[in-house]
Amino acid sequence: MPNSDSDSSIVNLPLTDVMDSLDTKTAEKPPIEFNADRFSKAAAKNLKKMAKRTYVAQSPIHGKGLFASKSIKAGVTLGRLQGMLTEKDSTYVLWLNKKIGLEITNEFRFINHDSNPNCALTDTNVVTLRAVEKGEELTHDYGW
Repeated sequence: MPNSDSDSSIVNLPLTDVMDSLDTKTAEKPPIEFNADRFSKAAAKNLKKMAKRTYVAQSPIHGKGLFASKSIKAGVTLGRLQGMLTEKDSTYVLWLNKKIGLEITNEFRFINHDSNPNCALTDTNVVTLRAVEKGEELTHDYGW
C-alpha cells in the first residue's frame, strides 16, 4: 500500500469522477478534493448500513466472503466501496484501468467472484442483481 499522500487518496466520489481526474489528457483538472468530516460521516453511515445486512465468514468460494445476514430484495444498494487509490497490486485491489486501482478498505473487499453473480458495481456502489437469501454469499463478476 502506498504511504505518501501523492500515491493515494481516500475515495468517496463517483467512479467516473475519479477516472476523469486520473485521465492524463485532462491534467489541467483540479485535484480530487477531500472533506474528512463528510467522509467520516458517510463512512460511519455506510458501515452501519452494511452491518445490518451483511457479515464476514469463511467462504466455500475462497478465503473469507461477505454474506447476507437477512433476505435482501433485488435492486437494493448495499453500500459504497471505500478505499485508497494505488498503483500496486494486492488481494483487495479493484483495477480501475491498467495503471490505477482502488484498494478496498471496507467489508466489500470480501465479495468473491462468481460468473453468475448476485451483486454488481455501479460506480462505487454495490447493488443486488436479484433477491438474495439470508446466509447466501454475496458475489460479483470480476470480469476476467
